[in-house]
Amino acid sequence: MTRPGWGGTRQTGRPGRGDWPGWPPLAFLGLALLLRAPGFPAAVLDPDEGLYLVQAQAWLEGGWPYLAVWDMHPPGAPALLVPALAMFGDPVVALRLAGVVAVATTASLLHALARRLGAGPGTALAAGLIYAAYSAMPGGLATNTELLLAPFIALAALLLLTEARRPAATRAGAVFAAGLAAGMAVWIKQVAALEASALWLTMAGCALAAGRIGLWRLVGLAALFALGAGAPSLGVGAGYWVAGHGEAWWQANILAPLHYAGPGEEVAELRRRLVGAVPALGPLVLAALPAWRERAARLLLPWLAGSALAVTAPMKFYDHYLLILAPPLSLLAAFGLAALVRRAVVPELQGRGFGVLVALAMTMPVGGMLLPRLAEGIGLRGEDPVRATARAAAAALRPGEALFVANWHAATYALARVPPPTRLAFPAHLSGRDTQLAGIDTQAELLRVLALPPGVIVVDPGRWGPIRTEARAAIEAALARDYVLATTIPDGPGPVEVWRHR
Repeated sequence: MTRPGWGGTRQTGRPGRGDWPGWPPLAFLGLALLLRAPGFPAAVLDPDEGLYLVQAQAWLEGGWPYLAVWDMHPPGAPALLVPALAMFGDPVVALRLAGVVAVATTASLLHALARRLGAGPGTALAAGLIYAAYSAMPGGLATNTELLLAPFIALAALLLLTEARRPAATRAGAVFAAGLAAGMAVWIKQVAALEASALWLTMAGCALAAGRIGLWRLVGLAALFALGAGAPSLGVGAGYWVAGHGEAWWQANILAPLHYAGPGEEVAELRRRLVGAVPALGPLVLAALPAWRERAARLLLPWLAGSALAVTAPMKFYDHYLLILAPPLSLLAAFGLAALVRRAVVPELQGRGFGVLVALAMTMPVGGMLLPRLAEGIGLRGEDPVRATARAAAAALRPGEALFVANWHAATYALARVPPPTRLAFPAHLSGRDTQLAGIDTQAELLRVLALPPGVIVVDPGRWGPIRTEARAAIEAALARDYVLATTIPDGPGPVEVWRHR
């Protein structure tokens, strides 16, 4: 029997009289822009996104990732920011709009996937709306890798789960396209391989169980999927190798992540942080629980398991890691709320009841994001500290001089329109706790930078904690010997200092 169009889960998946094929993507785009607008005034919402911005700016000027600006992530994130930077003059606007587009694209793909899984138009719309709302959860306003890879994983899910439900033979073209989409996600962050593997196994298991595929064809399709998944990363690696920089690619993409993985803190502390983050997704998990009885929704459970592995695999935890869970959980929550309303609400009130539950589910992450930002007023009641620091540093520089950001945000380089004096632009890589990742003598590199000497050095006295003792000593000795304090910039924890060479 066909269910009501607002929340049915036994639909054909094709647009019908109750469907809205044209406007959901526009609705997702508008909602993403509205919900993420509070992040636009802030130049930095997470230090990582500032590094991607510096990499993208260097790339626009001809400097390859790892060679001009180093990072332990694949180059996919800065690659996606390059066109945004080319289109918009303000680096922060480019960064924030890239996040908006990523969220809206993912929401649109989740909407399409819900329809392919048999959801009614209302349930499919709810899946996209819930994802857009939960993309603004704590750590979500920043344009981090978890947001940028989500559209590609969602596309891979759409292609593979469509094949899982098709009664006909599995199409090789769809499998290769899904592999390529998954490969783009891995090109942004390596842990996406776990989600991609879970989705592939779901499709393969369904095809085998239904007798639609033989063993040898499955092996061939697995090779085709792997070829597509490996093409972006291996293709870029081959480019570095041909250019004579294969070692730099290998160090950043293979060796550094292997060094980074593993508990960087006590296991008990890691467990505490993971448990403390549960309330951020708790309402979404509760909304998803009724979906377990929906056959189509159960196809999403392996994807959810793969996402959970991707969150925990690094054995470290930051709030934005939870964003990896948001796409499959948003789909499950939409199915779950639809199932709950069908079972608990009289038919004539089901549409309204479903809308109220979806609105409540969306309100929780939005309120958790909006209230602290309204209280802090970053960039609303005064100039953003990172923008102000970049402006002061640029004004203090003389032509041809270098700027060195010792322990402050790397985005300062991009906002000041000045290249970093070292490819280790991220303070944690040069003088912090992650100095072993780049595979070079970072103390020697720090001393080289100080010997240039930089015309201006930016220091945050409140951020010495993560800096190595010998690195701090070298920086403070240079400041005492060769620099004068030019100005200070107010910031929440304490003023940021801009030092000018004598």
